[in-house]
Amino acid sequence: MNTRKIEIFSLLFLLIWFGAAFGKGPGVPMQEVEGTVREIRVEKASPKARFGFVTALVATEKKEIKVRLYPEWWKLKPPFTTGDRIRVRGWIPPRTAFAGQPVLVAAEVKNLDTGAVLVLREGPGKPCWRTSLKPLVYSGEIVARKSSPGIGRPQIKWLVIEVKNSEGRVATFRISPLWLNDYPELKPGEKVEILAYQPPFWAARNIDEYMACRIVLLKDGRTLSLRKCPQENK
Repeated sequence: MNTRKIEIFSLLFLLIWFGAAFGKGPGVPMQEVEGTVREIRVEKASPKARFGFVTALVATEKKEIKVRLYPEWWKLKPPFTTGDRIRVRGWIPPRTAFAGQPVLVAAEVKNLDTGAVLVLREGPGKPCWRTSLKPLVYSGEIVARKSSPGIGRPQIKWLVIEVKNSEGRVATFRISPLWLNDYPELKPGEKVEILAYQPPFWAARNIDEYMACRIVLLKDGRTLSLRKCPQENK
């Protein structure tokens, strides 16, 4: 086997492992555990994470496990508290098991004392706070075009446009990192129709902007496909 083939094989292995490590592959098995909630707290998935996850410490018959519930910015009151018995259906991402700190990512939690059920994820890579997002369709005229620091990564400059609709409301849309594409056709005076969404993290932090997914230039009907909105990935 020559060096080129070894490099390709190694790259494929890393890609497969990376996908599995983040729990988005089809091979991650679902499992159920029952136990008593000992504590509910916020923990970060990694030291560099921008936000933490509400996490429950659950005592089972054999050991205490960590159950990752939902991001702290998702304002949700779980139907259980410390001392309640719960049944959790979820999966363990291989990367946490590999690190020796397995965490059960909850898809569904049932309070065995009250019968209340909390659905958090449709499956690996399909959290409810993302798949339940509603798209925004917005039409109007571009009144401003500017460069803006990235949200979370301010060193990366983004193309941002402001669009005024027929009612006089001005909305702000993030288009693309400027190094990727500066879309010169998106200039003041251009009339557009935009399909967009607001990431829940932005809404929780009062960031009054939208992420554009698709833009139709009304002058000639040309469509700029930027990215898929979350609801289009279902």
